[in-house]
Amino acid sequence: MKWSLGKKEHLVWAAFIAPAFLIYTVIFLGPVITSFYYSMTNWNGLYKTMDFVGLQNFTQLVSDDKFLRALRNTFWFTLLVVILQNGLAMPLAMALDSKIKSKSVLRAAFFVPAILSPLVVGYTWMYIYQPDGGLLNELLAGLGLGSWQQSWLGDPAYALYGIVAIVLWQFVGYSMVIFIANLQTIPGDYYEAADIDGAGGWRKFLSITFPLMAPSITINVVLASIGSLKAFDIIYVTTKGGPYYATETFTTLLYRTAFTESSFGYGTAIGVVMFFIILMISFIQIVVLRRREVGV
Repeated sequence: MKWSLGKKEHLVWAAFIAPAFLIYTVIFLGPVITSFYYSMTNWNGLYKTMDFVGLQNFTQLVSDDKFLRALRNTFWFTLLVVILQNGLAMPLAMALDSKIKSKSVLRAAFFVPAILSPLVVGYTWMYIYQPDGGLLNELLAGLGLGSWQQSWLGDPAYALYGIVAIVLWQFVGYSMVIFIANLQTIPGDYYEAADIDGAGGWRKFLSITFPLMAPSITINVVLASIGSLKAFDIIYVTTKGGPYYATETFTTLLYRTAFTESSFGYGTAIGVVMFFIILMISFIQIVVLRRREVGV
């Protein structure tokens, strides 16, 4: 049988795509599909025997205080990170996109934490937050603010906010770089025209800068949301979900349920719920923010 040129090209494309698709299927699609099945069993993760329980795990989640607490903590943690990370990164990007000296060095300095291992970041901040001899408490004492000293990760009232501060320190520079890339695409003619019209800095920001930064806002909001909803490394290293479950999130609850309590089926159900929550939130954000981009 003689192949046409088009069919030969299709075979070549398939030959190149097949290895990547196979790896993707084995590493990602396979575990995702099997997770849906395991989430409807009572498998303990240790033995092959398991019973199919249908939606029992999911109905149990609705009345599980541990899950509801983790849900609340996860949403609050995500909301704080998304708002503060982008709220700090945007003015920082505008400052480092100006004509200030050493802006290249400053950009690198703010971006470096984003490439550090979460384990390194977590252990470093554990030292900073130590109640006795920690850098933060020693600094407060040196400034005459000894009454402000706290057990930052040991107090349920402060632990979650302490982790938020760590995430901001690590990833504000990452969002900043994305904002800078967007800022550099805005034509300078717009600002020159605004200067001629007598517009001030705030008016130029509201009328030019902020609307034209819509693409980078979309990217940063979605990335920060997904990263916060599935955050695990830093939380586990610093608090393991404590104290008194004050920093318990989806991921720490899933880990403890599946691997510590050997309730793999129930833990997988938590992961499936987390998957759909992230998917739904990301989809809504993309739809809403993309509409804003089109409107601009």
